[in-house]
Amino acid sequence: MSESSDASYGIVVPVEAHSVDSPIVSYGGNIPASINFVTDDDRWGRVTFEKFDSLRVSRGEHDPYPSDRKPDTPFAWVSTVKPSSWLHERYKYEKKFYGEAYEFGGTVEEMLSDYSHYIFNFHDEFVEVLCDGIWFEVGDGCFKDSELAMNHPFRELGWKVGDETFEAAGIVCQVRRNAQPIDALIKGAELCSQKLFQFAAVLDGNASVDWTVTLRVRNGKLTSQLRRNFGKLEKRYEGVVELATVRPRIEKWLREVKERRKSMGKD
Repeated sequence: MSESSDASYGIVVPVEAHSVDSPIVSYGGNIPASINFVTDDDRWGRVTFEKFDSLRVSRGEHDPYPSDRKPDTPFAWVSTVKPSSWLHERYKYEKKFYGEAYEFGGTVEEMLSDYSHYIFNFHDEFVEVLCDGIWFEVGDGCFKDSELAMNHPFRELGWKVGDETFEAAGIVCQVRRNAQPIDALIKGAELCSQKLFQFAAVLDGNASVDWTVTLRVRNGKLTSQLRRNFGKLEKRYEGVVELATVRPRIEKWLREVKERRKSMGKD
């Protein structure tokens, strides 16, 4: 195998797919893209995709790429493909047509730094997906396109009266913290971004999330990422960032909001 050849590398996921049943691949509806599948203990699983880009389904009982699996190692039904010519092809397309307007001010280069090419192997077919991360749910029935669970990492964090706030330039900002133990968040971040904090300015009696801090593990390295509400990366920090570290940036933004509102005659 040459160094530049696409190859698949098995990864550990928290659920095993049934060795015989076929998946149900969904696109559209409440969940943009997902795979429903029977688990090895005859329950149902669903995998959803963070920053979904592309999906393809193919027939076949054999690995579509050379695998790193050794004869004496367990079969991994989920793998990633590296270096992935398909991902590079999609990157070139996005850069050519949307490079200057990628994801509301984001950078198309994140496709090369953050995205992965996943393969989900079933009995006689396999599903390939390009996305930023994956997340699994397990239940007693087929999820189809049902709403995401309340603790799903794609959902916004909650806030209730009495929870933490701070104020800058006369604007109150809600601090929404993830209630899960930090060890669980770090473990989950190996597969998908986990929200650590969210910040929501209270304006005209309403609050909406404007900034989010997420945790993500890539290549064994844990980072915290501060992003705007449309997903643009503002800053990346090593390890688990503290609220006190990101708060000055949020306060600066609140002062900017105050000045814009004054210029519009709202304050």
